[in-house]
Parts: sequence; C-alpha cells; structure tokens
Amino acid sequence: MAFTHQYLLLIFSICILYIYSTQAQLLCNENSNTATTEIANNINTVLTKLFQAISTSGYSVVAFGSGQARVFGLAQCRGDMPPEECSTCIQNIVKEIKTTCPSHTDARLWYNQCYIRYNTKNIFGQVDVGYNTKNFFGQVDVGYGTYFSNPETVADPETFNEALTALMNQNNDLASRPENKGLGKGQTRLSDSMTIYAASQCIRDLAPSSCRVCLEIAVGDFPTYCANKKGCRVYYNSCYVQYEFYPV
Repeated sequence: MAFTHQYLLLIFSICILYIYSTQAQLLCNENSNTATTEIANNINTVLTKLFQAISTSGYSVVAFGSGQARVFGLAQCRGDMPPEECSTCIQNIVKEIKTTCPSHTDARLWYNQCYIRYNTKNIFGQVDVGYNTKNFFGQVDVGYGTYFSNPETVADPETFNEALTALMNQNNDLASRPENKGLGKGQTRLSDSMTIYAASQCIRDLAPSSCRVCLEIAVGDFPTYCANKKGCRVYYNSCYVQYEFYPV
C-alpha cells in the first residue's frame, strides 16, 4: 500500500512538471521602449551571463552596459531544483524569451521550475505593490499578474477553503525564510482520497517581509479569480503561488 502511495505521488509530480513546464507565463511589456541595437546586444549579454552563473546557486543577477543602455537581469530556479535541471531550465527559458521578446526592453518569463527577467530600469530597496514594471532588484513588483484556474469546483467549499488558507499561510511562512531560497511547499489531506498540494515562491532578492507581502497579495487573489476551484496559479513579477486538489 505504501509503495502504491509513493508511486502515485511520483506520477503526480511528473504530471505537474509537464503541465507547468509547457504552460509558460510570458510577458513582453508592450509599454516598454523598443530596444536599440546597443540595448539588444546588452540584453543578449545579460541573458548569456545569467545562464553561465545560474548553476552555482540556482540564482543570479547581472547588470551590463552603461547609461540608458544599461540592462538589469535576474534568473532563478525553484529552491528544490538540482543544479543540472536548473541549468537546463534556464537554457530553455533564455531561448524562448530571446525568440518571443526580441525588441522589448522589459520582459519576463515564468516556468514552474525557473524564472527570468530583464529590464533597463532599476530601483533598489523599495517595496512597491503598484501596477508597474519599474521595480526590480530587492523589491516587491506585483505588476502584470497572470491567473490560471481549474474549471472544476470543489464539493465542500467551506472545508476546502479553510484547509487551503492554513496550507498557504504555512507555505508563505516557509518561503519567507532565507534558508528556504524563497520556496515554501506542502500538502494537506482532506480525506482518504483527496489531497491539496501547494507551493509559494519568491524571487530571492526580496527581504523576508517583502516576500511575505507579495505572497499575501497573490493568495489574496484566490477568492476573485479562483473561488472554490480545484486548482489555481497566480504569477507576479516577484512571486507566484499555486495549488492543486488531487485524488491520492
């Protein structure tokens, strides 16, 4: 019986890996300036340097260029990813963002396993939860959120939402601890046959308090966009949260 349970969890993990890695969350900011040749070259340099540095710690930040052509970049893998898988994820994400956003000075791309973003703007040390893309290293940027939900609804919303709230609070606490590399994940069994799996992830340059702010904003979107749904994902520039409700 234990073997069967572990086998099902393995299948679940594989399915989640496939679903989320093939549904990337991309934003080419249409409000950003068109990249000049110099900026485009600097973007390519930043993306290359991010990939080269990512295997060391699963996280890298790079600034390259000068004046108005200076480009800031950030790349990060999920806190629980092995180095080789992290490098592969960033390699793939770099290829995709180069192809899809070739002329934008502000772009981001989330996979479930990794994230990359570049921008010609950089504001340090502020917590800004306004809807803009000017905040970058060390800040909460919740502009341009994207939301996805499972169309199916749960049978017992009251019990489900109570358990989900407790689980997300737990995950957010874990994610805001520096030793967890911005990641909090867990599960809650509601019955012998149904379990909620959830994860919270922050960009690692955020202070613990800023990470918590971003995650709370993201979780706060659940009632609006994912009320009583069996699954939901909310992606922001600085963090994302997700949950799925599956049979065990």
